[in-house]
Amino acid sequence: MFQDNVIVGSAMGPALQAGFKLMSPIGGKIMVLSSALPSVGAGALKPREDPKVLGTAKESALLQPAVPFYKTFAIECSRAHVSVDMFLFSAGYTDVASL
Repeated sequence: MFQDNVIVGSAMGPALQAGFKLMSPIGGKIMVLSSALPSVGAGALKPREDPKVLGTAKESALLQPAVPFYKTFAIECSRAHVSVDMFLFSAGYTDVASL
């Protein structure tokens, strides 16, 4: 079924949207276990860690969300009484400020 699939990435945004669509009428909890930066579909992020920026005035930009998707999604979840717990297990860069 998936032998010809060449897309390697994490589609966290679309998965969250699907869970929200199912739960929004009654509320509930979505638990996310992720080991990679979301890179496919809605809410896709790109690595933006740069060691040259650390300790400079530009470092504060890394603490701001890269995309507004997750903030607006959190507001929608709050209105529908849906909570999201995220467990992030990445060995590399994870944009926690955006998530």
